[in-house]
Amino acid sequence: MVAGPPPPAIAVRATAPAPRAYVPVLHEGDAVPDAALVDQRGRPFSFEKTGGRVSIVSFIYTRCADARMCPLVSAKFARIQRELRGAPIRLVEVTLDPAFDTRAVLARYGARYGADPAIWTLVTGEPGTVGTVAERFGIVIDRPLPSLVVHTEAAIVLDGRGRIAKVLDGADWAPEDVLSVARETAGADTNLVRRLRLWLGSSASALCGASKTGPITVSGALALLLAFSAAFGTLVRKSLAR
Repeated sequence: MVAGPPPPAIAVRATAPAPRAYVPVLHEGDAVPDAALVDQRGRPFSFEKTGGRVSIVSFIYTRCADARMCPLVSAKFARIQRELRGAPIRLVEVTLDPAFDTRAVLARYGARYGADPAIWTLVTGEPGTVGTVAERFGIVIDRPLPSLVVHTEAAIVLDGRGRIAKVLDGADWAPEDVLSVARETAGADTNLVRRLRLWLGSSASALCGASKTGPITVSGALALLLAFSAAFGTLVRKSLAR
């Protein structure tokens, strides 16, 4: 019996996973876009809606066993929290293992370090969302094992409007250095308001004093309004130029 020709080979093309969309890395002065994130109490979290508080942001995951990375960062956050003394500063840790680090897991992790939820927020979300947030901050992530997240580290200070004020790369930053930057950033935010309030107060006193010499005219009121606008614009430009 003569064997027939072999059946034709069927070509199988391996399908590569779809590449992730490009996410631009943010730099100092850039505003951080909001994302669908929640804190350890289940409340929506916003990088932008800070209540005027400066934010110190870092990235961790609760299963991290490297004492030089996530546990060290959280210990530094605990030290910073003790030094805040009512300052308009909040602490934010974003998990890089959101599938495991649920709100309950983050709450227990925070409790181990004495995190006060009113000051120290631990944040999670959908894996894709968290990955995008990390990429925006320049955090590089690799997962060689399901329970292992290899990642870069940084402490990022955001101003009261959610813009990046300073980035300190690595995990070897000193708590006092980051706190100094945060306090300086908080001071820059409040100094503008303070200077404007003082200027308006002195101008209002001058206006009240003018009533002793006669009523203010329409042209005088317009001139004063224009002066207010010009002064405010000057203060804003000086603040942004810092």
